[in-house]
Amino acid sequence: MEADERYRITQRVTLTGAAVNCGLASLQIAFGLLGKSQALLADGFHTLSDLSTDFIVLYASRRSSRAADKDHPYGHGRIETMASMVLGAILGMVGVGIGIRGVESVMSPSTSNPEVITIFFAGLAIVAKEGLYHYTRRAAAATHSSMLEANAWHHRSDALSSIVVVIGISAQLLGIPYMDAAAAIIVACMIAWMGLRLSRKALNELIDTSLDRELIGEVRAAMQDNSSVIGVHNLRSRSMGGLGYLDAHIEVDSNLTVSEAHYIAHRIEHQVKQRFPKIIDVQIHIDPLDDKIRDSVLARLPERQTIEQDLVQAWEGIAESEQILQTKLHYLDTLIEIDLVLPASMCTPRHEAGIGRLKRGASDLDYVGTVNIYFVN
Repeated sequence: MEADERYRITQRVTLTGAAVNCGLASLQIAFGLLGKSQALLADGFHTLSDLSTDFIVLYASRRSSRAADKDHPYGHGRIETMASMVLGAILGMVGVGIGIRGVESVMSPSTSNPEVITIFFAGLAIVAKEGLYHYTRRAAAATHSSMLEANAWHHRSDALSSIVVVIGISAQLLGIPYMDAAAAIIVACMIAWMGLRLSRKALNELIDTSLDRELIGEVRAAMQDNSSVIGVHNLRSRSMGGLGYLDAHIEVDSNLTVSEAHYIAHRIEHQVKQRFPKIIDVQIHIDPLDDKIRDSVLARLPERQTIEQDLVQAWEGIAESEQILQTKLHYLDTLIEIDLVLPASMCTPRHEAGIGRLKRGASDLDYVGTVNIYFVN
């Protein structure tokens, strides 16, 4: 999904939620005051805080949808992550404030009971918030947005807190003391807990916590389904704004050409992004040999410049060496395999002895294994 489309969906969903929250908060606060229900009043302020967080989501989604640039080569997805942390902090503070007020009410109880009508508005909040949860959750699934997912669960927590409000008010009306204030305290705890969860999830993104293990297992299996892949290792992942970023090393046959290995890498990148829409960036590193022996290979086998100098000395006085069109090097586990490409005109008995000397001269180098001769027109 393109960033612009992702932003349009987020904008529509968030503005809808803001409109619902605005009307619902007004009703809850007004009838919480008129109906003398501290729990409904607390729930109203909770809904009001949702209105402010809706605008944070809207702002963050707009900024995070901007394309990558020179200063932000990985895009602006971390803005969503920071917004999630802000949402969590706001919820935590709102929860603490409501909880303190609820405790004060328990210690200094009011003699008046809430009005029956307050139950209706608490019930209205349950219906509205549960509807927003399902609406936002579908959008979060479509856009793979962690911020929208957090907002969806925020709506669900609001619905649950409103259920607690209904229970508290009903119990208070039935003559059980302190239940309205106790319900407010429970709502406060739920709000604070949700804030902690949002902040923790955002923090995990900031410190590049890996994607879900089950998802990574499926990605690894998908990569290994390619018949050209010998093995997959160093598979690493991270999340940014709910979207996944992967890099991995794949082992392939060391005799493959660079272009074919590059094609395999592109094919795997395309297949992973098609099969797992949440993952939007895949970087594949091609390994013609196992990384476990990489250090020993680097220590034992020389680079091309050194090899070419050694070959010049080994082939001194061999006229056929002047006709070599191309020298291909294959770095294997312990030795280097060399392909010598010669003109087709040299495939004659007259050059046979000289070509044999080329092969023997190269093979005498202690780091060279097989020497292959190829002729081209």
